[in-house]
Amino acid sequence: MGHPTKRKVTAADLFCGAGGLSQGLTEAGFHVALGVDFDANSLATFSANHPTAQVACREVEELTAEDVFSAAGTRDIALIAGGPSCQGFSTHGKRIQDDPRNYLFREFVRIVGETRPRYFLMENVKGLLAYAAGHYRTLIKNAFEEIGYRVVFQVLCAADYGVPQLRHRIVFIGTRLDGPLSFPEPTHGPGDSLLIGLKPHVSLWEAIGDLPLLRGALDRETWEYATRPMTEFQKYARSRAGSTVTLHQANGITSKAMQVVKYVKEGQGLRSVPLSKLPERFHKMRRIKNGHLRRDCTTLYHRLARTAPAYTITCFFRNVSSGPFIHPLEDRSLSYREAARLMSFRDSFVFKNNSLARQIGNAVPPLLAKALGAHVLHLMGVQPHSKPARRQATGR
Repeated sequence: MGHPTKRKVTAADLFCGAGGLSQGLTEAGFHVALGVDFDANSLATFSANHPTAQVACREVEELTAEDVFSAAGTRDIALIAGGPSCQGFSTHGKRIQDDPRNYLFREFVRIVGETRPRYFLMENVKGLLAYAAGHYRTLIKNAFEEIGYRVVFQVLCAADYGVPQLRHRIVFIGTRLDGPLSFPEPTHGPGDSLLIGLKPHVSLWEAIGDLPLLRGALDRETWEYATRPMTEFQKYARSRAGSTVTLHQANGITSKAMQVVKYVKEGQGLRSVPLSKLPERFHKMRRIKNGHLRRDCTTLYHRLARTAPAYTITCFFRNVSSGPFIHPLEDRSLSYREAARLMSFRDSFVFKNNSLARQIGNAVPPLLAKALGAHVLHLMGVQPHSKPARRQATGR
């Protein structure tokens, strides 16, 4: 491949949302020239954090190759990146095969085919890998191959790249050029990974332990940090921030939900609640062979553990009955700031307007995006800001 050289590399972010993917790509060394999304609230956040990028508030179906070229100021596009919604395949909630959002990847493929970037990077929900015996995964791979791109895909865990969250996503990387295709090697792993030179996964408390407890003041707008930054991750999160904490606001727990929550200890969920104390709706759950209630949905009403990464942060992290979102020490949901930290957003990242929970929960974790961006730059022969290791890819 020769010696890497430094040069400006231009990227466009389709379905950009609040800009977590673009944030990581920028920190890796890309120049993100364009963000496209139909949600004005998310684009306001994107613009606040990427002031040199152009934005297009429109459906991707309306985007043309000339729009991308105009925003980039060049017809030589290095990377088209994005995460077209495939919510019908999500493992959270009911899967809907005919959900029209499942086919937005076709617009992503169209833009790639029309702009002919050197590489593309596409992120999506893990459920896409196996749904309908892999039919949609194969459909996506074949669509890219039909326009002349070699493709690999891999399910990655964000925690393996320093994100304090066990978030699994399928990632597709493709190129029209010769050369190897691979994924970045993990930098972190579970405890036994220390033997092979990986850092331990970042735990929830390593990520948010310097944030103050709310002690019932759930709507307070500004706070002082509880401590100085005590961990590597806290130093990262606060490296560009001011002296006060913002967006540290959470939801309390209703009296009805408290009838469950009061039995849930740290690191436990619904299964820890005495059977006689379960709400009526959980009595309808299926029974196993011995006649006992199955009591699945194990992350409902789950109280997070300080010593482990969080589970997947979704758009519903302010509702403790919808998933593993109870604070480990207080009877409340995660705050906006805590959830943003667990997504690996720095405290200096500016969130604008409404629907903050959706903006945070739908984002690509910036640290995962940075690892992917640095690796793609390495594949291009461009010196990234930090040199990644390579990981064997699947799906050739």
